[in-house]
Amino acid sequence: MNAPRVGLNPAEVFGRVDEDVAMMLHRGRFLGEKFEFGPNWVHVGIIRGPSGEFGKPGSAEDLGWSKNLKTTVGMDWLHNTMGGVAVPTTNSPATAIGAQSVTGTGTGLTSNALTGYRVYMPVTGLTTPPVYGNILSNTTQILNIDQWWNPTDTTGTTPGSTSAYILNPGSLSSARFIGLGNDATAPAVGNTALVSEITANGLGRALATFAHSGGATTFTQTKTWTASGAQSAQVAGLLTGGYGAAGGGILVAHTQFTAASLANGDSLQLTWTMTLPAAG
Repeated sequence: MNAPRVGLNPAEVFGRVDEDVAMMLHRGRFLGEKFEFGPNWVHVGIIRGPSGEFGKPGSAEDLGWSKNLKTTVGMDWLHNTMGGVAVPTTNSPATAIGAQSVTGTGTGLTSNALTGYRVYMPVTGLTTPPVYGNILSNTTQILNIDQWWNPTDTTGTTPGSTSAYILNPGSLSSARFIGLGNDATAPAVGNTALVSEITANGLGRALATFAHSGGATTFTQTKTWTASGAQSAQVAGLLTGGYGAAGGGILVAHTQFTAASLANGDSLQLTWTMTLPAAG
């Protein structure tokens, strides 16, 4: 991990995001190739607010790079997404709909078997695009979702209470949300959730911005938070759903970075760089 640096301007800080990205390809003794998913890196930087409490007003601090840890459930999510895993019984149509829940017909679901999936439902009219929700957890009858989304990533309309719904094979939610925490415990591959996830002071789990260039081996997820109060953070997770009443979703990746102490008005930018095998 690069050592933290202080007193930089924003251009100097975020210009380092393009550094140190690599791809590993190993060839074994068998008739085949072993592809490594990674290495993957997380870059964190702070833009200090106008108070100057922790630095010069308008200055920037580079917290450096930290290694991304792929979780066990995150790797299962990757396999199921690429392989088009068969969808368990869905109990469609619904008997009740809420802003963050779908109650299905009967109780034939297996608890939490649909965590990380995406449920699609119609709204009204043949020309109105359907909406979707990222499933954070489920009971034998109820799907707990983060919210209803339009295809444009804006807030969607809650569907009718008796509409049918579908979960297509392989239609798992994208890992597009970043959550922060302030727990000093090092990440472990068996983790399934962030410990003491931050939900206050403007640093709650949020939708990141995805970026990828055609043919490149990497893609990034980037999010900038602005603190509305004093807050510290030192861990981050890449997850499949926004934070809702049910919490949850799949913790695909986990990292610990140099502790950040934010004052009111400070901004924290985190860029998650994921590396996949090259084409060919």
